[in-house]
Amino acid sequence: MSSSPSDEIQNWLPLKMAGHSLCQWLYAGNKSFTEPFFDDTISVCRKLEENRKPYKIVAGLQMMTEWSADMQVIPPSAIIFHVSRCGSTLLSQILSLDETNIVLSEVPFFDEVLRLPFKTKPIETIAVSNYLGAAIKCYSRVRTGKERHLFIKTDSWHLHFYSLIRTLYPAVPFILLYRDPGEVILSQQRLRGMHSVPGVIEPGVFGFSKEQINEPNLDMHMANVLAGYFRKMIEITKADPLVLPINYATGISGIMQKIIAFTGLKATKQSEEFLNERSRFNAKYPRELFKEKNKQWTTPGYLLPVLQLYSQLDTLANSDVD
Repeated sequence: MSSSPSDEIQNWLPLKMAGHSLCQWLYAGNKSFTEPFFDDTISVCRKLEENRKPYKIVAGLQMMTEWSADMQVIPPSAIIFHVSRCGSTLLSQILSLDETNIVLSEVPFFDEVLRLPFKTKPIETIAVSNYLGAAIKCYSRVRTGKERHLFIKTDSWHLHFYSLIRTLYPAVPFILLYRDPGEVILSQQRLRGMHSVPGVIEPGVFGFSKEQINEPNLDMHMANVLAGYFRKMIEITKADPLVLPINYATGISGIMQKIIAFTGLKATKQSEEFLNERSRFNAKYPRELFKEKNKQWTTPGYLLPVLQLYSQLDTLANSDVD
């Protein structure tokens, strides 16, 4: 019996763009995706012998879509959007404990594909959608036979790609995790993420005005980013019955309970035990005990509009609670 092209890349993943229409592939073997971020998983996979050879495997994006067409994959059970620093990393780790779950946490290649229209060479939205769908199939294919659920945690700025992702998955539940914007900014002050530094992510992704693009103050820049996130979550919550907004203040146990009820997922004894133990440690640095650092904070004037948006979203979220 002849094998299909997808069989030949059974344990390979599209890793990163190599030019505008090519991508480099990574051998993953039987590696489970359990690290806090997919960048960490990639670092582990790079040590495998197949990835230490002098040459790299490169193929066209269109070829990726053709290869993915006949793959046996797990469709998404839920897609997790977030405003950053709101429990999404710990949630991903808890979900990954169950061997029947595939958890894809901020996969760099998905981000590269989504941001293609903001690069130098224009590309149509339909092409981006096709490439993203194919990439997700490559990452969510059945590898052990035990897989039953797929959870995708997006990068925070992927909220602005909501329409594209919803069109791709019209019936999939979307989780919207959010947090008090002042607390998010305090967390970003301790460790800045990509989206909190001007110019790292293309300004067009956020829909910034000329003044916002040139904002030199990092905290004010982050406030502009958060304003866009909250506006988008409010818009989505009002229009989409398949979304569940959850406040970080609910606590990780409460967040899990809400997601279980919303998606029909079953909690395992292992995940409950891990939840109790793991919540004592930092989600991004698992060896460090978690400490909610208190800092004297006087709400700056530029944050007041964002706090109003936060309050509006919180009211919407709570209005759905029976």
